[in-house]
Amino acid sequence: MDRFRCFIAKSFVALLMIVLPVVSQAQPMFQITKVKSWDTLNLRSEPGVKSKVIVKIPANGNSISLLGGKVVLGSTTWVKISWKEKQGWVSQYFLQPMAAKPEKVKPVPSQQQSKQAPISVKNTVKSTPNIVDKGVGRNQWILRCGNTSPFWRVDVYPKALKLFAGKYKSLLPLTYKKQDKNKWNTAIKTHLKGATSKDKIDLTIGYSHSRCNDTISKKKVPYSAVVKHNDKKMKGCCMAIKIN
Repeated sequence: MDRFRCFIAKSFVALLMIVLPVVSQAQPMFQITKVKSWDTLNLRSEPGVKSKVIVKIPANGNSISLLGGKVVLGSTTWVKISWKEKQGWVSQYFLQPMAAKPEKVKPVPSQQQSKQAPISVKNTVKSTPNIVDKGVGRNQWILRCGNTSPFWRVDVYPKALKLFAGKYKSLLPLTYKKQDKNKWNTAIKTHLKGATSKDKIDLTIGYSHSRCNDTISKKKVPYSAVVKHNDKKMKGCCMAIKIN
């Protein structure tokens, strides 16, 4: 086990962000497969069928995220997952990626339509907040990063970064995104940037093998964060949350 942990630590030297999906974009989500409708899948404390059962996941369980751990015991490959704030091990055989919902493509207006309905600066400002909601509906996931001392929070949406710094709030369109993943398709380092005329955010989210003590949720979470807001640099943790 020590050799395995050492291997995982080396794999995550390069730091990871929410999507995934944010959150859904922050990391890919999985669902249960090959389990009868009346049966359940055991989430265990350690790899192996003799390990303690933490919780029983129903056959229709979904929104499962991989945490990067992987152990092969005999003919079974065990992977470490997170489901409804519970973490443990399951057989990889019973997981499959959740199908992504196709994005709606808006028709491009013709030249005549553009002349008839020019876009004013006023309308553009009003539509800016919609970039937060695009692709994120009820029961969807985003990535939330932050700390309580000093207080700051950044909510990572598919098209924007929403900043809270003390009593200050700002919405920044996403201008840059780069993500590194391991061979299990788990995000290990995410670099995001957002900017407006007044604010600039540079956010780096990394997988934390030792777990990050999130002061906002008061939980240990798998991702740490370093954010630079204009000239101020702050540190914190990140976790996926569901938008209700």
